[in-house]
Amino acid sequence: MVEPDILFTRILEFMQGGALALDRRGHVRAFNPAAERMLGLSPARAGESPFATVLFDDPANDDFAQALLDAVYDADTCHSRDIAYYRDGQRAWFNMITSTLWSQPTHDDPARKVGVVALFIDITERKIATAELRRANEELERRVQERTQQLAEANLKLQREIAERVRAQEQIAHLAEHDVLTTLPNRRRFERRLAAAVEAGGPFAVLYLDLDGFKAINDTHGHDTGDGLLQGVANRLKACLREGDTLARLGGDEFAVILKSVRTEAEAEPVVARIIDHVGAPYGADGDPELKISVSVGIALYPQTGRTPRALLQAADRAMYEAKRGSRQPVRPPAPDSKEV
Repeated sequence: MVEPDILFTRILEFMQGGALALDRRGHVRAFNPAAERMLGLSPARAGESPFATVLFDDPANDDFAQALLDAVYDADTCHSRDIAYYRDGQRAWFNMITSTLWSQPTHDDPARKVGVVALFIDITERKIATAELRRANEELERRVQERTQQLAEANLKLQREIAERVRAQEQIAHLAEHDVLTTLPNRRRFERRLAAAVEAGGPFAVLYLDLDGFKAINDTHGHDTGDGLLQGVANRLKACLREGDTLARLGGDEFAVILKSVRTEAEAEPVVARIIDHVGAPYGADGDPELKISVSVGIALYPQTGRTPRALLQAADRAMYEAKRGSRQPVRPPAPDSKEV
């Protein structure tokens, strides 16, 4: 049978981790070969001085010393922690568990604290691996954040490009159906509106407008003045119309209007009268008499005058020329024959 003391001695000798025993005064009383190798203990000095003198000539090992002191003075707690230990300028990491040693109680002498035992294993490689893993994760996180930022910036740039393209397409679509100078619908858009009105079944009226005296002003005062005059006419015409009516510039000094829900010429006359009155007022600063024009208006009624967009426009155009040749009052053409509709 193996003696317990021999058995424990053998176990301590072959332990991979270090074992260190201190008495109540802090002197090193026992340690195994692993502790000697890991801590650099000298058997000759062990027991001569407190452990602080024997083990910790390097102030960098104060944390290690403090862990042992905590175990000495706090006997009711089992301490476990990872601690850095420096030897010959090299740092190692130990996981140390400390616990209080108690005497064997007797009938006359109860158990009492006689020292501290510390068990520790080298976890340097694990610490290095953990640190490397943390650095790798931090680097990965940095790259992910950097890439995410790059993607966000690229996405924002793409969104801006898409928005710019959409705006450009909308502008192109708008220009395709609007007059650049007055921003009014152009002939193409007007004809589409007119076709939709015919398809809806009416009733409505079509007005064809031509400015009288515009060419003379444009030739005398220049195209800039002429352009400004056309813009002023467009604004005045818009002010004369009702909600839901359509105003367009067909080209040059010609405009057209769709008056909704108009059944007779009498219903259209108040709007036409406002147009003649407003367009005929002087333009320019202080009502410059040199910038004064008039307007000739022709009226075509749907479905009385025509039943197709083309027939209605032609009828309104003829009525406008009749007005221009006559009193310049609005003229309604006679109902067309079957060939004109």
